[in-house]
Amino acid sequence: MNESGRLTAPTLLPPALDVRYDVDDLGHPTVTAVVCLGEDYQGPPGSVHGGYLAAMFDNLLGVLPYRLTGKRGAFTGRLTVRYRALTPLNSELVLTGWLTSVRSRRVTAAGQCHVDGVLTAEAEALFVRPAAEGP
Repeated sequence: MNESGRLTAPTLLPPALDVRYDVDDLGHPTVTAVVCLGEDYQGPPGSVHGGYLAAMFDNLLGVLPYRLTGKRGAFTGRLTVRYRALTPLNSELVLTGWLTSVRSRRVTAAGQCHVDGVLTAEAEALFVRPAAEGP
């Protein structure tokens, strides 16, 4: 709280992700990012705030429509995050993502966050590519 008794919001943005592009065992394209978040990103005591996890999923999965389909970027239409366990601070978070379908301008993707092999969160997202520009 500040001097007026009002709550102040943190001004931190989610960290920039260093994304690695790969393929899974079946040859499907994937993206992976590894990040470690400190106390500035705390929500529940000792754990990452869920809003930062959601923002990181949006960033990670949002590169899929362009990077893996070769078509221009897309806007987030829906992002659903399921929090499965507390995500600890000061730990290596491994975020992975993959395309689940591409239909016309609609691209869906899914992702997971693991810490030491434990699933802490998973996400599903719908991205919509802009309509073709006119002449």
